[in-house]
Amino acid sequence: MATYKAEIKTVPTGSSYTVTVQSGSYSTAKQEIEHLYNPIYIRNLREVSGGSSSSSDGSSFGALMKLFAFMAALAYWQIVLPIVAAVATIFFIWKMCNR
Repeated sequence: MATYKAEIKTVPTGSSYTVTVQSGSYSTAKQEIEHLYNPIYIRNLREVSGGSSSSSDGSSFGALMKLFAFMAALAYWQIVLPIVAAVATIFFIWKMCNR
């Protein structure tokens, strides 16, 4: 479920204020706000956070995935970079010999 925020106004003479709801989609968030607050208008309905049930679990999982991706990229480039350098060297030598 994601967190949605919106600016709403509930009485004609009052000011608008921000509300927050948990919902699975934009349309469901709008329906929930309409049901809970019966607003005159809903403005700037937006998703402010997504998908995890616990913010600490989501942030640690995201950090772990970034670390894994970084380590995989390091391993990948340690293999690919020498191959690319060797191919470039062979191509350069071939070009010089065929002049």
